[in-house]
Amino acid sequence: MSHYPDGTVVAAGALVWRVRNGELQVLAVHRPRYNDWSWPKGKLDPGEHLPECAVREVAEETGKQIELGQPLPTIRYPIGAGKQKVVKYWAATVLPSGSRSVKARPTYKAAAKHEIDRLRWLSVEEAHRIITFPDDLRPLDALIEAYQAGRLDTRPFVLVRHARAKRRKAWKLTDLRRPITKAGAQRARAIVPLISCFGVGRVDSSPARRCVDTVAPYAAAVGVEVKTHDSLTEPSHAERPLATAKTFAKLFYKTSARAVCVHRPTLPTIIELMRASIRPYTRGALPRSNPYLPAGGVLVAHVNDTESGPVVVAVETHLLRVHV
Repeated sequence: MSHYPDGTVVAAGALVWRVRNGELQVLAVHRPRYNDWSWPKGKLDPGEHLPECAVREVAEETGKQIELGQPLPTIRYPIGAGKQKVVKYWAATVLPSGSRSVKARPTYKAAAKHEIDRLRWLSVEEAHRIITFPDDLRPLDALIEAYQAGRLDTRPFVLVRHARAKRRKAWKLTDLRRPITKAGAQRARAIVPLISCFGVGRVDSSPARRCVDTVAPYAAAVGVEVKTHDSLTEPSHAERPLATAKTFAKLFYKTSARAVCVHRPTLPTIIELMRASIRPYTRGALPRSNPYLPAGGVLVAHVNDTESGPVVVAVETHLLRVHV
């Protein structure tokens, strides 16, 4: 998460969209206290990550479980005494009933009627007329632009660097069996609700224990097996980097939402392969320098599948702190 000046109120929400009869619609909420129409959003809870906040707020205010798509423009506005509020938005869609990723989420409490009393699916024209604050139209206009360009419907490809592992010098057995540390295990548990925000239902990994153990808590939470690929290990990459690249490309081209856990030495090859799918309009950027991701870091590429192959329309990176 970005660092903001002291006193900044940080919030997150989503523009939940659907298409009905060829028409783009967006879900808005009415707040009786302020008598306004806006997008579901709310303040960040302590220890919460921004995507988790967006998913929670939508669930509490609308009763809908969502999958976050591409990030939308962030809104900033003054709230008095020289302070500001920052609201991070995502595009989002309602998950189908029985979605695996919902199993990895906590239970959400519905917002009280005095907080949210009405929901309404708005057409683009209705939204421009009914949404109360002009600033709230900025993320809407970005959503409309992506829809008109055929880039709104995306799938997540989540790249995870394994969490902190025991030092090589302190481990006497084979390196493939080297485990993650206590702090690494904390990180592995912490990324469970984060990954679930993007509707991930499949998990792939290097067979190295430190990689499998990093994504195993998420796989267990959603009820799937971690599928391993020998070509993603450090030794395999060192000996046959093209085999690593081929496996990664195969996973990247699959159209299902998935997370893949890898090693730091393999990241330069993987990031460069992803870079070929970046376009001038891509929101956000891939990491440019080693180590690309910290231990336990998460990169989410929002992929639009086109006739010519996958195109990354947005990138976001989440570097979670470990609380020991």
